[in-house]
Amino acid sequence: MIDRLKESKYIVKWTQWEYWPVWLAYLPVVPVILYYVAKSRRWFFFSNVNPFFKTGALMGASKFQILEEIPESYKPCTVFFSKEERSLEDILHKIGSSGLRFPVIAKPDVGERGLLVALIRSEYELASYFAANKIDIIIQEYVELPNECGIFFVKKPYDEKGKVVSVGIKSLMKLTGDGTATVRQLMNMDTRSRLQIERLEEEGSHILLDSIPEEGEIVTIEHVGNHCRGATFMDGNYMISDQLHDLFNGINAQMKEVYYGRFDVKYNTWEELLEGKNIRILEMNGIASEPIHVYDKRVPIRDKYKCFFSLWKTIYEISNIQKSRGYRPISLPAAYKAFREYKNYIKSLNTNWKVAPATNLGLA
Repeated sequence: MIDRLKESKYIVKWTQWEYWPVWLAYLPVVPVILYYVAKSRRWFFFSNVNPFFKTGALMGASKFQILEEIPESYKPCTVFFSKEERSLEDILHKIGSSGLRFPVIAKPDVGERGLLVALIRSEYELASYFAANKIDIIIQEYVELPNECGIFFVKKPYDEKGKVVSVGIKSLMKLTGDGTATVRQLMNMDTRSRLQIERLEEEGSHILLDSIPEEGEIVTIEHVGNHCRGATFMDGNYMISDQLHDLFNGINAQMKEVYYGRFDVKYNTWEELLEGKNIRILEMNGIASEPIHVYDKRVPIRDKYKCFFSLWKTIYEISNIQKSRGYRPISLPAAYKAFREYKNYIKSLNTNWKVAPATNLGLA
């Protein structure tokens, strides 16, 4: 079984663009970036695009700081815990006082691509997470709205309005039971799901994998909408409209010096989203973010790279405008220092974290 999984991962990794390694997928983009580096004469010319986020939110930016910029009516209840806050009693009190109830989402305050994002269902899971991860953490309301998307918005500082340039629809990894097969067996029947079995086994999800869903029962395998955790991204650009532009111009107008990035949004219906109703912005990603519609396998490769090239041109143009407004890109030494700090931070993370037995936490 293990050999079959490894073989499947290897074949898919090199034959399907959406699974290519980052270095390979971005190889054609590197010359374009270097062209703008040469034109701007600054290696990190893009760091001033969103000047109040560390490195322009390329690396090391605080999710909580960025969330603070989002209008209150659009964001889920979120509580920040510094790495010094480790008293379970104080943590539970702070969470309770905020109105949060289990389940909740736990995530590092700094980190990308769904790193260590976890659905926490109980006090002992929460204690396990904090005990294993001695970093700044945010606890967020688990938003149960049924749909999720990534909306990419750009605006030039001197322009009255910006625009949405990409809509990517997220579909969480789910399967339908037949009353006889285990979750593991059902996942083995689907290429995308099969690629996640090894990760789930390493995370200790054996009870889920060995369970037998009833016939017709829909099982959500992963509650986090990240591509690397099995979510499917689909091209939703056909839904871009003047109403969508207006909604995100209104949101962006309430954010300080934010001109480029992707909003990860949960919503009830698209019609309500356009009216600004029943939506929650889970987070906003800056320079490091991607227009996720390109991960739809139906989007031709030439169109994927056309989108990337266009966005880097936009980044360069915004950076030039920002320089004229007094926002300078960070220097090479400062960028190197930020990179070293971020690299050391990533090394310090307990990426093998999994829920500890309740008896080991004093919560049984």
